[in-house]
Amino acid sequence: MAQGSRTMISATIIQDKGELPEPITNGAVTSYFKNDKTYVYSFGGIDSTLKSSGIHLRCYRINANDPSDFIRLNDIPDTLGKIALSATRIGSKAYIVGGYHVFPNGKEASSKLVHEFDLIGDTFTSKKIELPLATDDHVQGQWNDSLLYVVNGWSDSTNVRYTQVYNPQSNTWLIGTALPNSMTPAFGATGNIIGNEIYIHGGARADRNFFPAMSNYYRGKIDPLNPHNIAWTKYSVEDSNTSYRSALYSLNPSGEYFVIGGSNRSYNYDGIDYQLKTLVAPLKNKLRLGYNSGDVRDFELVFGDSVEFPMDIRDWTNINYQNYIEYIVPGSTIDIFNIDASMFLIGGINEDGTVSNKIISISNAWLTSINSKEKKTRIDFFPNPITSDLNVYYEQYNPSEVRIFSIEGTELLKLTKNLSLISIDLSHLGAGIYLFVDSENQIIKKLIKK
Repeated sequence: MAQGSRTMISATIIQDKGELPEPITNGAVTSYFKNDKTYVYSFGGIDSTLKSSGIHLRCYRINANDPSDFIRLNDIPDTLGKIALSATRIGSKAYIVGGYHVFPNGKEASSKLVHEFDLIGDTFTSKKIELPLATDDHVQGQWNDSLLYVVNGWSDSTNVRYTQVYNPQSNTWLIGTALPNSMTPAFGATGNIIGNEIYIHGGARADRNFFPAMSNYYRGKIDPLNPHNIAWTKYSVEDSNTSYRSALYSLNPSGEYFVIGGSNRSYNYDGIDYQLKTLVAPLKNKLRLGYNSGDVRDFELVFGDSVEFPMDIRDWTNINYQNYIEYIVPGSTIDIFNIDASMFLIGGINEDGTVSNKIISISNAWLTSINSKEKKTRIDFFPNPITSDLNVYYEQYNPSEVRIFSIEGTELLKLTKNLSLISIDLSHLGAGIYLFVDSENQIIKKLIKK
């Protein structure tokens, strides 16, 4: 790709990347970029049986772009299989935290163990780390690539209210500010740390007979000078906007955050509703979390393949690339999407109750010009947004071919421009976002169709 100025058009690319070594759900996930490859790591979880006997300690390293390229790693160094654990990368180490065991007699116990994994050597270290309080089904994230936060979750018989903060350098813990009494702690919530803020949505609360899913949306402001101090804020949201074991998509640079996958009802590790005793269905819609307010509402991701997100997304992983990763748009001979960040979901439970063996990627991408020369002419587009006809005016006449593409790269229309002013009938296209491309004049324009 020749170097030159970028024409920045953002997009979200959703892909089914391929098959895992085995169906997996309710395990821990992280990722690492090394040797020019993106690797996704899977730790523990439950297999396709969805039975307690299928809970395991198996671990894999998988090439995210070629899942047939994988290796079986050493098992998690524990005595029993674990589910509802989470993994977070800090530097070149991953920290696999908590989870719970299910014993042969059906009893459950939360784990205090934290396992440090060396992502360069692909092996567990001998470092001894234990949580102050045994925890599973929590929200986990890193702050400033230096501290690990374990937020809320479940401990043996009740929800956890406070945050456990780990410093890998000193191998010490601090107890972070607890949720105030006006906020209900949850297990199975989705969340992440973005900048200096902790985002938490949904989860389930402890109840006398079952564990109802919640719609709560909390944000915690981390004090950079005293990172264990957290100022919590509660937002009022619609009761119907519940989520359980979902993922928080936060790659969009505009500051929008989405709850995707998971379900709107809580369930046991076998996918059966705690209250209704029936199979839970995955959450179809996506919820958008308001950035400057507590607004939470249904929202459909408009870009990408028709990929169905599973439920039981216990953990997921985000990776930011130091350099753009080139991705050729399928079905297109034009420019390249350059991916600067990706999110990976592995496994989960499908709508029919089977355990997924898929890797799904959600990538933040920019459409960029492959030619370094400057644009030859200025053009005007009107109207934009479009209802039916698009009018395009060229300041200087220059014959060229014009193409209209879907955002995924499918060519929808091609015509030859022989006039300075052209009118293109787009009435047959549905509402959405499209690309106007004139390669000769080095023009790429994002179009919005109402």
